[in-house]
Amino acid sequence: MPTFLFLLAAYGVCFGLMNDKAPFVPSLRKLPLFPDTEGRNFFSRMFACPYCTGFHAGWLVWLVLRLPLHLGAGGVVNLPLVLGEALAHAFAASAFCYLADIAAEWVEGASQ
Repeated sequence: MPTFLFLLAAYGVCFGLMNDKAPFVPSLRKLPLFPDTEGRNFFSRMFACPYCTGFHAGWLVWLVLRLPLHLGAGGVVNLPLVLGEALAHAFAASAFCYLADIAAEWVEGASQ
């Protein structure tokens, strides 16, 4: 799968998570997990940050699209390489999601 399509898929997942397009996201925002002084939990803070959400969207998209290519008869072939690829894709997706979100905000601001 070409890298740009992977990044677009990761941005789509990131956008969906940040804007509550998945039905399970609002319930995640209510979990009392690592609350801060303002009362926001871990997921509320993460879903407000395109870099953070993009990282998790990146490894989720990698898991769906690339992991099946690394599976052999006995499990994952060359595990360190596979984990490195997943981590690299996650960081690339986080940077792309952040830049795409900034660009989208700029376009929205310029059109008003």
